[in-house]
Amino acid sequence: MNIRQSLIAITAVASLGGSIASAAAPTCQTYNGLGYCQYTGKVYQAYINSGGAILLYFDTPMAADAPSSVGISGVSVYGAAIFNMSDNPDYGKALYASLLAAQARGSQVSVQLWGTHAGYMKMDRIWVYE
Repeated sequence: MNIRQSLIAITAVASLGGSIASAAAPTCQTYNGLGYCQYTGKVYQAYINSGGAILLYFDTPMAADAPSSVGISGVSVYGAAIFNMSDNPDYGKALYASLLAAQARGSQVSVQLWGTHAGYMKMDRIWVYE
């Protein structure tokens, strides 16, 4: 098999993984009339500070008009999402542990983003893939 054939075979195999095989910018849609966004991709960077803010940086920022297209206002940060530990400390610990585990394994995650805080979309739930 030559290099061109190998690249075609690799591309074909990678495409079988569907939307989880490669990251894309967060997308936004509505559910029961409420707008939300979802990110599926690698954990590019996870951050936590002493004030209890957890940030997940996307590997591809969302389009600036995506949140407003589903009625979400107040978003000014398009490359990361936030969770405030004070909202639910137990969930925050589990969320951060999930982000770190996914980052360490190179796994992909999906997070749903509902509402805003300080210009960020707020993380609401997480799925970690193999």
